[in-house]
Amino acid sequence: MMAAHAERFLTARAGNGLRAVGEIKAGAAIRLREIKGGDAQSSAPFAFCVARKFLQSACHNCVRTGQKLLRCSQCKTARYCSVQCQKEAWPEHKSECPCLKRVHPRIPTDSVRLTARIIFRLLSDPAADGEELYSIAEHQPHLEDMSDEQREGLTHLCSTLKIYLGQENTDRSLPNGLTPISLLARVTCNCFSISNGELQDVGVGLYPSMSLLNHDCRPNCVVVFLGRRLQLRAVRHIQPNEELTISYTEVLAPRVERRVQLQQQYHFLCQCQRCSREDTDCDLLAGDETVWMILREKLPQLEKLQAENQWEELLKESESLVSTHAGAVPDSNVYLLRLLDLAMDACISLDQYENALGFGNRTLGPYQLHYPDPHPSRAVELLRVGKLQHYLGKLEDAQTNFRQAYDVMKVTHGTDHPLINEVRRKLEECQAELRMVQSS
Repeated sequence: MMAAHAERFLTARAGNGLRAVGEIKAGAAIRLREIKGGDAQSSAPFAFCVARKFLQSACHNCVRTGQKLLRCSQCKTARYCSVQCQKEAWPEHKSECPCLKRVHPRIPTDSVRLTARIIFRLLSDPAADGEELYSIAEHQPHLEDMSDEQREGLTHLCSTLKIYLGQENTDRSLPNGLTPISLLARVTCNCFSISNGELQDVGVGLYPSMSLLNHDCRPNCVVVFLGRRLQLRAVRHIQPNEELTISYTEVLAPRVERRVQLQQQYHFLCQCQRCSREDTDCDLLAGDETVWMILREKLPQLEKLQAENQWEELLKESESLVSTHAGAVPDSNVYLLRLLDLAMDACISLDQYENALGFGNRTLGPYQLHYPDPHPSRAVELLRVGKLQHYLGKLEDAQTNFRQAYDVMKVTHGTDHPLINEVRRKLEECQAELRMVQSS
């Protein structure tokens, strides 16, 4: 067995954490003590479920999308991309299947379904929790830190969970003094969103050992996924005994927004270097404040249009805002940058590729500015713009962006990740086409 790169330790600022055992280079996959179901360089979830938005489009075992799916004949909710995936998923699905059937066609929230799966795992294999570096019982529920409104919401979720589980499951005692409501609270504070190559959140999972990772708004690590398996990767050189950190929230957000989200969901006031200085938002909030506040207020409505696939309305609204406020706010402003991304999404969905490229080109500089360390979001943005350029025959520009995406992904994803293999293929296609053009 290879030596672990990380170990559990007690931090001075945030309780339990993970730190480097030895020197770690940027781009390294960080290994923890091998646990059951793990291959040392990635972690399987203790439990996971597909996000409600992807219930009909993602495999409930490997979480791949874009495949023809087989539906469970009993619950009529679970779907699988192959008979093999359906067989592999059965040990986890057999307990939840009657629950899904009981409430069909209603679908409980992701947190309820995930907590139910955790309960089934704890009941069927009580020893499994002890094989983690950080047991579920050790996770903090933060019930005492929640507002009255949050506790009321949690109580409502717990009622839904009990209905979903049924009397036959709610009457059974959980190990280590755990209760359904304390498990729900732990899930809220400690679960990970499982993202695919396009950074869509296709599922949620609990990875107990990885819950040891503390937050920093400029972290030295990122989390990426291979299907439902989690991989922790270093994005900077890390010294021996240095704490390993990830970002719990969107890095591309102003200080006040980050702090509010962290306080509400994770119950702490961030005191990292980025949050401790008030001048770190100069680029994120550049331009006329009265204008970017208008953009900020409009964004939730536009994001709703995106979620509902109302692409024509989204494009009309976003183009109007971009043209109306041109010059008053630079592209580096976070709210205009989000608007440009929404406009690009709408254009791609409407097959308006030239227009999409116009918006996409404007995002690359700001992404490079706001992500000083290698980050999956910048890599995916470079790949998206590169694909548009390639399709439109702008081969040299496409080659440049594919190369940059590849360089970032070597660090954030590693050289064997399916997404970097896609970038490699696109780069090779682009180079072959350029050679043909040059030789003709």
